[in-house]
Amino acid sequence: MFSASHRRLYAPLSRKIHSLRTAGLPEGFKVFPEFLSVPEQRIILIAALSKLDSTETRQARKQRRNFLANHPQEHRTIEDIFLPDAYYNFQEGHYDGVIRHYREMHLTSWSEDHNPGLSLILARLQGLYPTPNIQTHLLHLSSEGEILGHVDNIEASGTWILGVSLGAARILRMESTSDPEDSFEVLLSSGSVYLQMDRVRYEYKHSVLKAGKAGQRVSVMVRDRKEVPT
Repeated sequence: MFSASHRRLYAPLSRKIHSLRTAGLPEGFKVFPEFLSVPEQRIILIAALSKLDSTETRQARKQRRNFLANHPQEHRTIEDIFLPDAYYNFQEGHYDGVIRHYREMHLTSWSEDHNPGLSLILARLQGLYPTPNIQTHLLHLSSEGEILGHVDNIEASGTWILGVSLGAARILRMESTSDPEDSFEVLLSSGSVYLQMDRVRYEYKHSVLKAGKAGQRVSVMVRDRKEVPT
């Protein structure tokens, strides 16, 4: 499933992760390692990158078009869909300091009419949502990007978070906010989906570890909307 370089890079952690998985993950955390097929990954990744690209300047979009005109893409692997880091306007740091070298946007709607097959993929993902009232966030990490340990703003969303991984594999680390010894790690391969709910959502910090130049990745983050008391 991974290239030789990925296997070498993550082999020590993969062995540790395997032992943690066999011991069982905490209630409130689920991982679906190969939820999306490679063709499905291509469809949703291309749709996500198109949305992210639309938020950038006209000059940036022109540079990407010129690059593609001179460098035809074969897309042998999912990671081939990404252009070199220099052709994206990655931000160095997030306003709250927990994300580095990234692009992001809040997604109001997908362009399903322009991406055949996307509707079926989204319907499959919806089958995993614990509740239907959701909000979607796209996060594109550069080859050097990382997410530091944090608990998502409890005022901005509700009781669960679902993440779809597309692109380079990275390690997701979950660490209890009250007990540093209570932690676990999961390898997020392309096409995998994870779901954190309830106690794991509120009482564990999550981070995506930096791994040299491991390659770019896009995360499709889906959260439920926080219920407002009436």
